[in-house]
Amino acid sequence: MTGKKVEQEETQSISSSFSGSGSSKSANQRIDSSSYSTSDSPRSTAQFSHGSDKGELAKKETENVNRLRFIVLAILTMVAVGVSVLVYFITKQTGEEEMESQFFSVSSRLVDAFVAIRTERIATLASLAIAAIAHGVDHSRDWPFVSLSFYQQRAYTAKLNSGALQVSIAPFVSNETRSAWEEYIVSDEAEVDWIEQSVAYQEEVGIDPFIKDYGQNFRNDRFHSIKRWYGESIDARAVPLLDKDQAMSYIPFWEMSPFLTYDDVNIDMLHDERGVYGKACIEEGAIIIGNMTQRPSGGIDSDNRITSTFAQLLSIEKGRKVDYEGDPMSHIFIPIFDSFESGRRARALLVGLFNWGILFRGIVPEAAAGIDLVLRNECQQSFTYRLYGEGEVLPVGEGDLHEPAFSEWEVQTPVLMSGETADGTRDGLPFGTSGCDYFMSIYPSQVFVEQYKSPIPAIVVSVVSFVFLFTIFLFLFYDRLVERRQSLVLRKAVQSTAIVSSLFPQNVRERLMKSTVDETGAASTFREKLRNSKDGGKASYFGADNNDDGDPIADLFPHCTVLFADIAGFTAWSSVRSPEQVFTLLQSVYQAFDRIAARRRVFKVETIGDSYVAVTGLPEPQKDHAIIMAKFARDCQEKMIEVTQALEVRLGPDTMELSMRFGLNSGQVTGGVLRGDRARFQLFGDTVNTAARMESTGMRGKIQLSQSTADLLIAAGKENWIRPREEVVSAKGKGKLQTYWLEISSARANQGISGKASVEESSMYGHEGSDSSDNKGKIQPFRSPEITSNKNNRLIDWMSEVLLDYVKQIVAKNKVAGLAEKIENISYKSSPDGICLDEVVECFNLYKIDESEKAKMREEYLTLQLDPKVVNQVRLYVRGISVLYDSNNPFHNFDHACHVTMSVHKLMKRVVSDGTQTSDEESLPPAEQELHDTYGILTSDPLTLFAIVFSALIHDVDHKGVSNMQLAKECPELATLYRNKSIAEQNSFDISWDLLMSESFSVLRQEIFKKQSDLLHFRQVVVNTVLATDIFDKEMGDMRKERWQRIFGKNSPSSYIDSVHLKNTRATIVLEHIIQASDVSHTMQHWHVYIKWNRRLFEEMRLAYKQGRMGADPAKFWYQGELNFFDNYIIPLAGKIGQCGVFGVSSDEYLNYALSNRAEWEMKGEAVVKEMIEATGGEDLEATTKSVEGTVKDSEETGGEEDPEATPKSVEGTGKDGEASTGGDPE
Repeated sequence: MTGKKVEQEETQSISSSFSGSGSSKSANQRIDSSSYSTSDSPRSTAQFSHGSDKGELAKKETENVNRLRFIVLAILTMVAVGVSVLVYFITKQTGEEEMESQFFSVSSRLVDAFVAIRTERIATLASLAIAAIAHGVDHSRDWPFVSLSFYQQRAYTAKLNSGALQVSIAPFVSNETRSAWEEYIVSDEAEVDWIEQSVAYQEEVGIDPFIKDYGQNFRNDRFHSIKRWYGESIDARAVPLLDKDQAMSYIPFWEMSPFLTYDDVNIDMLHDERGVYGKACIEEGAIIIGNMTQRPSGGIDSDNRITSTFAQLLSIEKGRKVDYEGDPMSHIFIPIFDSFESGRRARALLVGLFNWGILFRGIVPEAAAGIDLVLRNECQQSFTYRLYGEGEVLPVGEGDLHEPAFSEWEVQTPVLMSGETADGTRDGLPFGTSGCDYFMSIYPSQVFVEQYKSPIPAIVVSVVSFVFLFTIFLFLFYDRLVERRQSLVLRKAVQSTAIVSSLFPQNVRERLMKSTVDETGAASTFREKLRNSKDGGKASYFGADNNDDGDPIADLFPHCTVLFADIAGFTAWSSVRSPEQVFTLLQSVYQAFDRIAARRRVFKVETIGDSYVAVTGLPEPQKDHAIIMAKFARDCQEKMIEVTQALEVRLGPDTMELSMRFGLNSGQVTGGVLRGDRARFQLFGDTVNTAARMESTGMRGKIQLSQSTADLLIAAGKENWIRPREEVVSAKGKGKLQTYWLEISSARANQGISGKASVEESSMYGHEGSDSSDNKGKIQPFRSPEITSNKNNRLIDWMSEVLLDYVKQIVAKNKVAGLAEKIENISYKSSPDGICLDEVVECFNLYKIDESEKAKMREEYLTLQLDPKVVNQVRLYVRGISVLYDSNNPFHNFDHACHVTMSVHKLMKRVVSDGTQTSDEESLPPAEQELHDTYGILTSDPLTLFAIVFSALIHDVDHKGVSNMQLAKECPELATLYRNKSIAEQNSFDISWDLLMSESFSVLRQEIFKKQSDLLHFRQVVVNTVLATDIFDKEMGDMRKERWQRIFGKNSPSSYIDSVHLKNTRATIVLEHIIQASDVSHTMQHWHVYIKWNRRLFEEMRLAYKQGRMGADPAKFWYQGELNFFDNYIIPLAGKIGQCGVFGVSSDEYLNYALSNRAEWEMKGEAVVKEMIEATGGEDLEATTKSVEGTVKDSEETGGEEDPEATPKSVEGTGKDGEASTGGDPE
């Protein structure tokens, strides 16, 4: 334990020391180290071996300490366990006793409550029956013609005290009195108006809202019939007839509380399930309890009439709307006699409806939750409830559902129907024999038991553990003091091994370790040299002036295979991406390669930029080193496809077109350590050089083998793996070489690597500076139909992900601001007389979000999940926009819109200030502080960011492949509509806006725009940004030029005069320059990217010329037109990007690429133009050459303006009939 602690301290010490002396590893080297951490890796074996050596060294010097440590730990452990077990059993027994006492206490209360149903609740209802008897006697009325006065008031009190949900009186009606009864219930007698009184009373006490519908009043309707429970609607126009088999008497419901509907009055209970018990009650003259009645669960509006009735009654009882949960109800039938004398006869029934669960509310204390009640009756019914504290009674289900583990704990109540109930007579009112007698079983549950599991054992164990750990800490502290006298030996071993274990093979590491120890085994001067290095001295551990540290560390490895791998097209691809995206790709690809290397037992040497170097055959010999490396190369080739496919949506278009170029060569290799700063293991020799040539002369997506590697594979019987390359390769320093392609069959097909990319794409992604004869001088049309559809889908996916990320930020901002409510039908349509050009303003208002809000937005963003409808509508909108682009345009198409969007997205990510102020910024001059605030506005409002990216997506929608001047001729109605101003740009905006405002995207609009002002702000930003791409409108250009000079020129404001307007104007200019730079961003990116889009633009304009849609052949002015475009627009624009002071080093990157491309075009442009002419149908090359030479001569005699806001000279006067044509980017 102590040795491990010392090792960690020494490792930290040596890491901090070498970070000062220049010996820290690079990022790639750290990846290298981690890739060999598996047990299959040679480095992992070496590290394990080193750990064993260190353990042997420490074991001898700490043997006595370890023995003492074991004894102390054993004693402390036994004490801790003993005390814990004792306390556990004591507290467990105490808890069980407390639980048992609590259970029987609660059971006793439940038994008392059950008995009280008979003694109190039923007795309360019986008192109402006595009142009914007295009323009939006092008013000399014969039953059934008795209506109890103030029934609702009397019944309400009885209902409240008894716990019944509904109390009703149902008189017995014989066949002789039926006709008179039917006249009585619809008559105008004073006492019959109890229904109207009930409705008024219920409105007064506030239970009216819980009653579904009173129905139709039947008063004065002599045809009101005897209705059945569950009966259908009654036809009031016909007198109902009794069935032949119907009894000659019936028991209709009359007065009831609460009164729910007229349809319940006069229902005969003899003909439903209650009739058996009602009839028995009258015949026996005794109290009868009916069976359990259950119906499907539901609410007041349930289609089941009984369910609806139960839900209404429960809602009235609880004072709020509740649903009936399907638990049992029971009816209690109490006879109403015609007098109090002996020999009296039962003439009516008092019927009470009880919900059993309500009867047990409030009995169980809060600390005794989890009691199971099983209600049973002699009618073979049972139902289980669970009681919780605070009066909560939850129905569990039909049957005995108590937990079997607690069956022995059963407490049973006495039966309910026993004894008599007082009714004003001497004998009282007995319980009948025909009902369902009830009793109840009470059980605890696991929930109840859990409450009494005491935390005391855990607390005591924790205290004992703390004492134990504290004692260990004291012991270890003492042990550390003892170990210090041996720390010098351990320190040296740990420090030396920590540096070299992940950098060198095992045999090299062992020799390095030996060089740090003298013959006696004592510590060398390593620490002193390390201290000198940290203090700035020249000496270092691996320094050139340490010649006395031993012989050079180097070995000859006679049988090796070396691999060089390079990402084809990486330089061009990376010029379009941000540094974070570049490193995401490299890290993902090479970490995947590292895992394959560990599995295949391949030794990774290093990564240099986008190149990967590995070797087999060292440090341990490998007989089949060539086969291992061939399989490794194959695996890496397939893994590259997987990684780029997975990353394309994240890293953008063309990522999946990246592929590896591999080169393999076999032979002897010299490997060793070059001592000095950042010493590392390296390979040398002709084998390494030839492997590098194999890679550089290879082709993308292929593995090229040298003759020596091919011979080894053939000798191993793997001749079916290789295929001779058709042409002989000319390698620098090697002359002509016959090489081979490695083609190992695999379960995974190499789709999308070789043979499917267009020649132009091969040129873009080919090896920079390669002289391979496969690609040289071949120019083909830009589009490969075989891959276009698939690529378009990938572009749609990527574009959707970009937009969804901004939408997610907007939604997060709205949620933080409390704007979650959606506005229906939010949209905006411009006036029929107006055009979007009228909406262009010098500046628009931008909103800055403070830091506290941004922090909350970030938290919300990380956990936010967008509505799937929003996600689908974003994808649908992007797909719709892609369709609106003309795929026949080689340049102005959806692919180019994605390229522009990527540049906008990159520039927005590169804004150097997010609006926050550091302590250094607070000391800046006011003008510079204002700039920071201005750009902070740009990066803080996600709606503004979304509008800019949205503008890049739509800015060339429905582009016709011609200039605005030609478009005005071809579409005069558009020219008239847009007043001959920015026709293509306004048309693109209007089409895209109308699509966004369509009903198909209403959910998306509701999610983004929480206020109408949000929508208007979004439209304003998009209008200004899209129309900023028209750089040839003179009026707009003059406005932008004057505004630039006023805001950023020599006389730019330096005070806070109208500071808000000043900030908004600066930010507006920056936004417009972002879209302008992005629209021509290919001219400020890698040469291959520039040539790719330059060829496409040339093809588009040449096609227009051949169709008679352009006045001059672009082939005649293209070369010089590009030079003029660079001089008059691109380079000044790149300079202004830097002058804005927003983008940090990105502005330098754009300017450097612009200058580099201009210089390279000046050297190679004429040859490129000739190739493009051949690829687009050709012409008289001699005439074209003369035209180009004449253009060059003319340009030498003229100069160019330095303002990108001015019209480039290459556009003026070169077209037919005054048409604008250019060798640059006209749109």
